[in-house]
Amino acid sequence: MKKKILLLATIFTHLTCSPSWGSVFIDPEDGYLDASRWLLEHSGFLPVPIIITEPAVGFGGGLALVFMERSTEAPRPGHFAPPTIKGVAAFATDNGSAGGAGFYVRNWDEDRWRYLGVLGVAGMNLNFYGSVGFPGSEDLKMQYSLDGFFLLQDLRRRLGESNWFLGARYLYSDLKATFEGGNLPLPETENRNGGLALLINYDSRDNTLSPLTGVQGELRYYMFSENFGGNLNYNLSAADIQTFWKWNEIWGGAARLLTRWTDGSAPFYAKPYIDLRGIAKQRYQGDIAGSLELELRWRPQPRWQFSAFGGGGKASTENDLFKSSDTADTYGVGLRYLMARLVGFQMGFDVARGPEETVFYIQAGSAWF
Repeated sequence: MKKKILLLATIFTHLTCSPSWGSVFIDPEDGYLDASRWLLEHSGFLPVPIIITEPAVGFGGGLALVFMERSTEAPRPGHFAPPTIKGVAAFATDNGSAGGAGFYVRNWDEDRWRYLGVLGVAGMNLNFYGSVGFPGSEDLKMQYSLDGFFLLQDLRRRLGESNWFLGARYLYSDLKATFEGGNLPLPETENRNGGLALLINYDSRDNTLSPLTGVQGELRYYMFSENFGGNLNYNLSAADIQTFWKWNEIWGGAARLLTRWTDGSAPFYAKPYIDLRGIAKQRYQGDIAGSLELELRWRPQPRWQFSAFGGGGKASTENDLFKSSDTADTYGVGLRYLMARLVGFQMGFDVARGPEETVFYIQAGSAWF
C-alpha cells in the first residue's frame, strides 16, 4: 500500500513540477499564467466556476467546462482567428433553481460564416412583479416556477469582405409556469414558444470573446408563431449596440445601448426587462424596456484590467413609452485577467449596486452577450 502511495505521489510530482508540464500554463512571451496552449494544443478544457448571487434566483453555484480548438485559418487583419468553442454547464441555487446546458460556437470560411447552438434544461423559481415592476410595487409580487427546456440555433453570413452580417435565429422552448402564491389566484400554464428571428449585424470588434476595440450592433425581429412549432403568436424585437475603444494602451472604455419591445401579447416571462449589472433579471418588466451602460477601463499591464461602470434603464407599457416610468440606476467595479492571450479570453468578476441590492458576478469573456 505504501509503495502504491509513493508511486502515485511520484507521478503527481512529476506532472505538476516538471518544466514540460509547467510550461503548458506559462506564456513564453511574458511569463504569466496562461491557458492558451492547454486549450489549443493539448485539447484541454477550462473550468469556469459559476458563483451565483443573482437576486432573481438566490445564492448558488455551478461549473462550466469550456473546450477550445485553434482555427486553422489565418485571422482577418487586426483580428484574432476565432476558435471553435464547445462546452457544458450546470448550476443550482438555494431557492431550488437548477439548470444545465450544452453549447457550440464555430466560425469557418475565414469567418464568413458564424454558428451558435445551445440546448438546455432549467427549473427556475422566480418572482413576477406585474406588468412594470418598480420599487414600491411589491404588493404585486408573486412567486412562480418555470420548468422546461429550450433550444437556440443561430446562423449568419458575412456580406462580402465587409463587417456586416445577415442571418437568422431559431428559438424554441417548452415551459410550464406554476404560481405558488400572491394576491391573485392564477392557473398553471404550459406554453411552447417557437420563434424565427431575422437579424442584421455589424461587427468590427478586434475579438469576439473579450473585445477591446470595435463596434457590435445587431437588430433582431422575432416572429413567434404556431408555424414555427409553438402554440403562441406574438412578435419581439431587439436592438443591441455595443462599442469598445482605447485612448491608449492603458485607458479605454465601452458602452452598450439595449432596447427590446414586444407587441403586448407575449407571455409574462417573455416580456422585455431592464438588463443591467446590479438588477435582478425580470425585475423591471414592460412591453418595452431599454438601458444604457457605460464603462471606464484601466489596463496598467496587458494582463490586468480594472473597470468602473454605471448605467440606467426604464421599462414601460406599450402606450406609455417611458413617459411616467422611473429610471433604475446601477453602478459598480470590475476586474479582469487575460487567461488565454492567443484567443483574447478574459476572466474575472464584477460587483454591481442596483436600486435594491449589491450583486457579485463571475465573468468569463464579455459581460455583454
